[in-house]
Amino acid sequence: MIRSNRYRRILTLSVTLVLCLSFVTLARANMNFFVNVMRNLQHYRVSGELVSMDLEGTGTGNLTFNLTLPSRRNNTEEVIMLGYLSTGYAIKRTGLKVKTINVTAVIPSDNNRMIITTSDAALLARVMSEELDPHRFLGEIEWIR
Repeated sequence: MIRSNRYRRILTLSVTLVLCLSFVTLARANMNFFVNVMRNLQHYRVSGELVSMDLEGTGTGNLTFNLTLPSRRNNTEEVIMLGYLSTGYAIKRTGLKVKTINVTAVIPSDNNRMIITTSDAALLARVMSEELDPHRFLGEIEWIR
């Protein structure tokens, strides 16, 4: 009886430890991805204080990355393109299987107007491999105003 309780505790502890480590590994992969995106954005002088990132669908395998960036009225397309390119570089470096990317530009000087865009990762991969021109890419993504 004593031996079975001891083995049961060891088994329970082992299962708990494995589950905790799997969640930590997933969180670390997301953090590495977020850091790569942020480094790329800071390289192009996009303000990091107002940047918001979120990764959804980690349990289903269909990952959706949401990125919100500050913008001005004159440079919204540039900021949106930088958001997509930074995400593309982070996908390339980390190997994270993101399926959909949403980039939102917030314009504080225009009553916090938001311009929301959505793209498939396969379309972004074509831009990253230089098969598709960035101007055509901006024309092919879905714009939600």
